[in-house]
Amino acid sequence: MKIIELLDDSSFETGFHLLGINPEVDKRTFYRHLDYDNKALKSDRIIWQMAQWWTPYNVVNASYKEENNNFLYQTPSRLIGVNPKEKKLIMHLSGSKEYPNGARSKVSDPWSHLLIEQDFKQSVNLLDLEKLEVELTFNIEKVIDKHNGDFNPNFHAAQFLWYFVITDISQDNNKYIGYGNFKEFFWFGVPLFDSRHDFISETMHVDQGGIGTTGRLIYSMPNNVYLKEKIEFGKEYKIKVDILPYVIKAKDYALQNGYLLKHDHAHYQIGYMNFGWEIPGMYDVESYIKDMSIKGYLKK
Repeated sequence: MKIIELLDDSSFETGFHLLGINPEVDKRTFYRHLDYDNKALKSDRIIWQMAQWWTPYNVVNASYKEENNNFLYQTPSRLIGVNPKEKKLIMHLSGSKEYPNGARSKVSDPWSHLLIEQDFKQSVNLLDLEKLEVELTFNIEKVIDKHNGDFNPNFHAAQFLWYFVITDISQDNNKYIGYGNFKEFFWFGVPLFDSRHDFISETMHVDQGGIGTTGRLIYSMPNNVYLKEKIEFGKEYKIKVDILPYVIKAKDYALQNGYLLKHDHAHYQIGYMNFGWEIPGMYDVESYIKDMSIKGYLKK
């Protein structure tokens, strides 16, 4: 059986191309290459992108230092650390500083993101796959609730999430040329943590409500498939799971409920991922990930 590793540069050696703070205004413009003081590995294409949506402290202005083999970028509310030798990425985010005017008060208010993103150089078609295996080692060191009596579970949370885009590339006007450049698609989620729940149930909902949302279906698989206990802060976890059956289930649901266009020549492909923290609430979080992998096992 042929195996394709979809993820490029799992060691983060090429650095990160930094997006802006407002997805509607900045769109996919890059404002800085986090290149570890020019120590990043050169690449003929942009591999890793980083989203910092809605931060009041632009990472363009982050300080930089090297410490214990870590390349560290820091703002008043964020710490991003990279250790290519350990294939490790540190992601700290202080929600208490991200919301200087207090907690979000309505669903439509934007919320803070710290996400890494990648367009796969070699995408794969779902029909060609026997298995689609994702693998990750991670730690959530702490999640500190900084609400002062104004917590509302409808729009306050801290979420550590892994998303993929599944898109139909069969139509001429829907050629996959990168994130934001396709029409027929849905989001597929592999959630790790949500501060409101011990475990995250299977969900299907529309990406809507905030500025920059896509209006497309988001399907998230239940995380008790790959996490057998409630997340314990400070403990390292390793997940390894075949997500293909859930991707097919999500695609069928999207077709049956009008979230994808039905036609005879549909050709569904996985071609993009993002990963990281979404903090709609005032939480201070610290975490790291390492040994990320996305393998497509092709049918014989």
